[in-house]
Amino acid sequence: MKNLLYILVLVFSQTMASQTTESEKIFWDLIDHKLNPDKYSDVGYLNKVDFGMLKYHLSNIKKDSALVYYDNRIKKNDSIILSVEEKEYLISELSTSENYSWNLAEQKKLIKVQQKNVLEFLNADKKRELKIISKPIFIRNEKIACLFGVYLCCGHIYGYASISLYKKNDGKWERWIPMSEGAF
Repeated sequence: MKNLLYILVLVFSQTMASQTTESEKIFWDLIDHKLNPDKYSDVGYLNKVDFGMLKYHLSNIKKDSALVYYDNRIKKNDSIILSVEEKEYLISELSTSENYSWNLAEQKKLIKVQQKNVLEFLNADKKRELKIISKPIFIRNEKIACLFGVYLCCGHIYGYASISLYKKNDGKWERWIPMSEGAF
């Protein structure tokens, strides 16, 4: 009995460590991704998501269960159909992002920004960008991740927000299928 308990604790802690590592990997892959690398300099991030914005996008993904990948509105063969259980799980777990905060060691030059200082941070330098990344939710044996992300730039609150599915491509997590997105 003691050995079984030890094995269960070991397996559980390795699984949790694996998800934490993959969560951090997604965070850094998204932080490193730049739409226009020659134009932007400093990168800031919020350690928590704006739940009002997330809630709006969560309401959009409740509508459809079949998600088809589009690139420039050209339909591709790469698609996914989420089961009702998967969709409910994603919505439930993304909803808890309100309480999730990134607590990462500064491995790269990042500026941690407080929610109340977002506009001030962006106004200080038009070459700055700000990223808001929810906790990633893993499905299908951790081969697919879902997260809410916001990208702001250009000296003001300009950018886009989305709930998207991500897959690894050549060892990097990349956006795969947008589930809900919008620009502002």
